[in-house]
Amino acid sequence: MGLFSRRKLSYRRRRRRLPVGILVLLVFLAGAVYVTTGTPDGTADLSDSSGKDALSQPREEAKSEVGRAAKGSDQGESTAQQPAPDPEQPTPEAAAYVALAPELPGATPQSIKGVYRSKIDESWASVRVQPEDEGKPFVVFTHKDGQSWRAEKSVRADEPNYAKNDVVPLSGVPKDLIEYLYAENVFAAEVPEPADEKIDLEDLPDAGPAEFSPAEPVMNDVPESDREEVEKVLEEARQEVGDYKGVAGLYVLDLEEGSGYGIRPEEPFFAASTIKIPIMVAVYRKVDEGELDFSQEIEIKEEDWAAGAGWLQWEKAGTKQTVGDLLLLMMTQSDNVAANALVRTVGGADHVNEVARSMGAEDTLLYQKVSSERGVVPALDNRSTPRDMATMMQQIAEGKAASEKSCGYMIDLMHENSLDWWLDEGLPPGVDAANKAGWLYRVYDEVGIVENDDRRYVIAILSKHGTADVYQGQDMIKNLSNAVWESQGQPQENSGESEKPQKDS
Repeated sequence: MGLFSRRKLSYRRRRRRLPVGILVLLVFLAGAVYVTTGTPDGTADLSDSSGKDALSQPREEAKSEVGRAAKGSDQGESTAQQPAPDPEQPTPEAAAYVALAPELPGATPQSIKGVYRSKIDESWASVRVQPEDEGKPFVVFTHKDGQSWRAEKSVRADEPNYAKNDVVPLSGVPKDLIEYLYAENVFAAEVPEPADEKIDLEDLPDAGPAEFSPAEPVMNDVPESDREEVEKVLEEARQEVGDYKGVAGLYVLDLEEGSGYGIRPEEPFFAASTIKIPIMVAVYRKVDEGELDFSQEIEIKEEDWAAGAGWLQWEKAGTKQTVGDLLLLMMTQSDNVAANALVRTVGGADHVNEVARSMGAEDTLLYQKVSSERGVVPALDNRSTPRDMATMMQQIAEGKAASEKSCGYMIDLMHENSLDWWLDEGLPPGVDAANKAGWLYRVYDEVGIVENDDRRYVIAILSKHGTADVYQGQDMIKNLSNAVWESQGQPQENSGESEKPQKDS
């Protein structure tokens, strides 16, 4: 029997089996998010000065935690073994520059501010990078293999008071490079300071400026009878994407016609929490195969920890949650600890990536642990494309991602998502998407399955390098969702926002 039956009745039964303490926390967190964000026309600020979710900050003070966190940075993790797709280079700064310059707007040789060689392991070095329009630096960690250097990991160094957060995606990086990430915290360092390397900007390769796919309309197998309507929505989408202060893309798949269309469908973007889609599928496949059970208890380990949405970040290692509860927390509260625990349980990131590829998502990669921290470019982070995300959602919608029953449960689970509503704001009253969103610093994503009478479609909207103002990202997703609805959905006479029902919290 699956975790969720058709439809919300079983969900409520499932929630009643949760411990009372969990229910209280879920209600509190969902309410806190609603109060913080306000109504669709509210003016409350969702982010702190770094553009990150204010609920993502852990309770621990970084000054007492950064040393302990760094000690655990060499723990094993479910991380894809594929290297970052940048050429090997003769110096750390060259390796960092060729990894970021083709994808990071404003990056120039002058953006390289310093190079520091680890004294613990001299095959590692950190490179501080700060383009002109960035108030805080990115740090790229490079690794030497033989005579060549390659960029391996990266993080935006913007939270000295919560330095523990930065450790999550940096497993394997030497302790000294982590402990000296912030000057404010070096008093707590337990190891010698990394060596300050001399750099020669004249020797950097020619790798920029950043270039992205053109915002040109793309149509695949659109019937002649639908082309005029699709061309109309694509022109509106092209204008919306062009006006956005960042890089955005979308892809739509008509589940009735089998046709698709979009803008920048093949462009790589930060996946953020939309990467939880293939994680969810991987779990349901294991259940279908009899290798997992929803009632099976999973011990939360130290290596699963991550900040962000969800309450498991405040639980101690060693506590246990069922597979079903972890799914519930990952997909309805976007809990990162739950996601990492499930990745570990199904066999690691490599297995999740195999699942994504089996669904036709060739350019989707779970590159590192799911966390609230963002890499400098998608090539050094979890990533996907609009076409890949739409393809995976299509597989779920058509009952092909796992068993038909499990795909139905996945759709129901996404319908119970109480945190993500940007895509829904572009839909008329009474139409609710089965959706999953994700957002990081200057990154706003959302994917969903929209069903209304006999019109069914999936939509994936991804973005990067945008504004730190979350409302501009929200409006971009809402407007694109509405433009697609006007083409794919049924005509709607009364579409006032005041009539739009809120999702259950």
